[in-house]
Amino acid sequence: MAQRALHGYEQLVDVFVPTAVGLGPRGTATAPGHPHGAPVVTVHGGRGTGRTALCEQLHDAYVGRLHVAKWPMPGAQPVGIAPPPDQASPLTSRPLAALGWLVRELNVDVPKSGRIEFPRFTYGLMAATTLYEPLDTESADHTDGPALADLQRLEHRLRALEEALPAGERPLWDTLAAWVSAAIPLVTAFAPGLGPVEELLQRIIRQAGERGGSKLDQAALRWWDEELRGLPGSGIRKLLDWVFLSLRLQVPAQARQSLEEHLTAAFLADIDAHHHRRHWRIRPLPLILLDNTHTPTGRRLLDLLLTAYAKAGGPDNARGAQVVRPVVVATALDARPRPAGPGHRHPLRVPQFDTLTWQSPRSHAPEAWQVWLEAPALRADSIAGALGTPCPRGLPNLVEQISAGRAGCARPLIEAARENLRGGRRATLLRAAPQDLGTALLSLPAAGADRDDTVTDALLRYLVPDRDLVGPLLPWAVALRPQDVPTTEAADPDQYHRVRDLLKAEHWYRATWPAAPDPAPAIADRTLRELLLHHLRTRTTPGHWTALHTAARDRHTPGSAPHLHHTLALGRREEAVAGLHTAFASTGRRGWLAAVQTVCAAPHPPDGYSAQHPEPAALCPACPGPHPDDRHRAIGRLLDLLWGVSTLSSLYTDDPESPDNRLRLLLSGFDVAYEDQDLATADAARRWPVLLAQGRRVPELPIARREH
Repeated sequence: MAQRALHGYEQLVDVFVPTAVGLGPRGTATAPGHPHGAPVVTVHGGRGTGRTALCEQLHDAYVGRLHVAKWPMPGAQPVGIAPPPDQASPLTSRPLAALGWLVRELNVDVPKSGRIEFPRFTYGLMAATTLYEPLDTESADHTDGPALADLQRLEHRLRALEEALPAGERPLWDTLAAWVSAAIPLVTAFAPGLGPVEELLQRIIRQAGERGGSKLDQAALRWWDEELRGLPGSGIRKLLDWVFLSLRLQVPAQARQSLEEHLTAAFLADIDAHHHRRHWRIRPLPLILLDNTHTPTGRRLLDLLLTAYAKAGGPDNARGAQVVRPVVVATALDARPRPAGPGHRHPLRVPQFDTLTWQSPRSHAPEAWQVWLEAPALRADSIAGALGTPCPRGLPNLVEQISAGRAGCARPLIEAARENLRGGRRATLLRAAPQDLGTALLSLPAAGADRDDTVTDALLRYLVPDRDLVGPLLPWAVALRPQDVPTTEAADPDQYHRVRDLLKAEHWYRATWPAAPDPAPAIADRTLRELLLHHLRTRTTPGHWTALHTAARDRHTPGSAPHLHHTLALGRREEAVAGLHTAFASTGRRGWLAAVQTVCAAPHPPDGYSAQHPEPAALCPACPGPHPDDRHRAIGRLLDLLWGVSTLSSLYTDDPESPDNRLRLLLSGFDVAYEDQDLATADAARRWPVLLAQGRRVPELPIARREH
């Protein structure tokens, strides 16, 4: 679905990007909308929010119309690759390899815009290749590397280059060009940054060598003279002195950082120089798309670009209007709420981008140039259009609730529902009662599945790619606190740490449970928790359900809200009602409403569980006699109502505005019937029905802060 339509990204795709790069409504070049520098936009969100699809759509929309580069390169999966060891050569830099890929993508002929040459970047990279030591242990011992004889010849050329340093500019260039031409084919296995730009390096060498080095780009060399103003000399010799007398003498990690920073500045300076060349028409700005900047390589690449971007206009961005910067759009797998930027303290979703007024900052601080936007959520109206007709009432709302608006999670649900609805009147979804529609949806066969897989299985495979972790995650889904999970660290430490690392990832949506013993349960992402509990309910034995909830319940004080939560999950409704009745008299109203939410958030036991595990008879200690009183019965009705709509796969079908709304009457009745007026209860009676109709569920319903 994300491939067909990017719902919610219109402000970014249709307004910001064309305005920022300088393309009018008819695709003709116009003046860029941010002459002093556009914001560097980073779209962040959880898995399946369309971030990669955004980069792909923007790339496909502008390739051939302007200079556009997308990282990571096709086929590359930058999943948590750690940076090279501190002692590794600076040429092993993965951010440098990513920068080389951007150069390769931008160094193409575009109609009406020409080709961006990168002499500053290329000269700096050529000089940096001399950091390679042909006969070091790693190169010489590498079984798949160059032959020893080739390395010895390369070593000879490197020594010749060192000896040529005192020579004139032209002989020095010729010696450097000979070294690079010989080195590039041999060192790309050890220096990934050179691979994407090998053709560019060879072309620069060939062009400059046509007249014995007289075609060197003097403006590029003057730029390096200014960039390395702390070193004596000029031209190629100064560049080589920088490598031989500075980078080579630093520890590798610091040399790598210095090399990355200088080459990133050269990269942006080459783009600026291209757009300052005389041209008979306005040229749109280049567009750089960085996906997955939450990875180590992506994070470093974005930091480098942001730092160079902020410094490009000089002190206080005084030259901002004279400097041409590319437009940068990045994405990050990160669901944490964050302010849009230093001047915009509140989070912004992509559809709200038009409410942000951008003024290019007079600052060198990289964060001042960055704007964070939350990925948009897929809403029920868009889902309804994808489902088509016939469609049971409430099904689009269920898909939105279960997926949390994530297109990657909504797609399998939509496809499974469409396949089922093709069966007409026999369709499971059309025959299901409203209260059973969510369970029926999660139990459908996955669309196109060639095995006995449900849509729940497909979603779990998407959210938990390591299938071996689904079973170990089940106790975490049951637990309200991490410490309630039976530890398996001693039995299988590797599996235990894989589970912990998965749950600590920043791409999960973390729902707050203010009424729970901790701010959030062990698994705070409600979609993942619901899918795991559905799997536990339908794919395992009732005995497994009993064992997990009993073990979790025994870790809490009898009668406490968490204890009653697991009691209700074990099918012992009367015991849970009695516990809430007892708490009514001994707890403040805010605390009691919080306890009601925690108890009613209990997962429903498997079908037929209560019949197989009948609840023992018990008296309620809060009732005056052997039979339930009116308050006990009212609490029971409140529990049944809230428990019935406690899951993401449940529908709240009552009219929240009706004077006969059951939940409002129940909550109001506690005040009227018992002459115990309370702000918290009155506020809950007013707000909870509305929020339930909007898709909120216990225990996330608000409770008024003051009591009377």
